This record gives sequence, C-alpha cells and structure tokens, in this order.
Amino acid sequence: CELLLENPALDQRARRQVERIGRACEEMRDLVQTFLMLARTQREDPAMTPKATLVGVAEQLISQWRDPIESKGLTLTYNPPPEEQLSDIRYNATFLHAVMGNLLRNALHYTDEGFIVLTLQAESFTVEDSGVGIPEEKREAMFEPFVRGNEQRGEGLGLGLSLVQRICVNQGWSVELTPMEPHGCRFSVTLNVVKP
Repeated sequence: CELLLENPALDQRARRQVERIGRACEEMRDLVQTFLMLARTQREDPAMTPKATLVGVAEQLISQWRDPIESKGLTLTYNPPPEEQLSDIRYNATFLHAVMGNLLRNALHYTDEGFIVLTLQAESFTVEDSGVGIPEEKREAMFEPFVRGNEQRGEGLGLGLSLVQRICVNQGWSVELTPMEPHGCRFSVTLNVVKP
C-alpha cells in the first residue's frame, strides 16, 4: 500500500481507497496476532510476552484512530488519567491493544455524528460514543461470536466484542456495556493487575 500511495497518478478517491485497504490489512494482521497469542497463552512464559502501559497503548491507538474518526466528522476526546493516577503497571501489549482498539473501531463504525471519548483511570478505561446504541434485547448477546449491532452496516464479522470478552476473561479483566442517553454506548474495562 505504501508503494501505491507514492504513485502521483492516484487521484484523491483512489488514495483514500488505498489508505482504507492499508488500515484493513493492519487490522487483519492485529487480529491474527491476537488469536495466535490467545492460543499460546496457556503454554507461553508470561515473562516473554510484550508489555505496555495503559497510557502507552491509549496514545498509540489515539494517533492511529484520530484521522479516520475526525475525517468522518466526529469529535475524538482523549482523557488521560490525572497525574496522581499515572501508573507504570505493564499489561500484555497485544491484548490491551486488541481490547481498546476493538472498542474504538466499533465506536467509529456505529457512530455517524457526535463524539467518541476514551477516558483512562489508573487501572481501567472507558470508551463512550454517541452512536446508534445497542437495543436492550441485544446487549447480552453482543459478546457472542458473529453477533453484530445494526446488521445493515455491512462491515465486520461480529468477532470484535467476542474477542474483547475472551481476552478479558483470559486476563482476569472485566468489560461492561451500559447505554448512553439519549443514545450511544459506554464500554468500561477494568484491568486486573494480578494476572501476569
């Protein structure tokens, strides 16, 4: 994709399509890496797993998702933890990146106007959006594989939230979905520092 983007003959529409293909390839690579990591966690030495802080992963994802979110006309707000709550606790980088990244991706996908907010606390974070929300009767099922929100949206396989749930269970973390008023979602993830 990088070579294609260097082609001066590409018009703006083609350039956006190549950028979208590049993002999709990165997301697929991350998804495969996450599934491989989940499959290996029972046999792998936790000391060999790449680690990262909550703030480090959040800042990386904010820089990755800012352009796609803002180019859709949405407001992206990042609230790092207060200075007194800054922590050097390190988590499984692949898993934390997958959980937070999936929640941000879903917020972008299901929000047509308004905002997306990522807020960090010492050992937790929330992703809030002003999107279409999830009907009460579907909320519990949203963490099952192949279940998607608004079916007319066409993208995605319905694996994101089931992957988030599976990672959280694997790591001893928790994820909670609550509705926002008048519409939208709030996903709260609490990280357990006991799990290596």
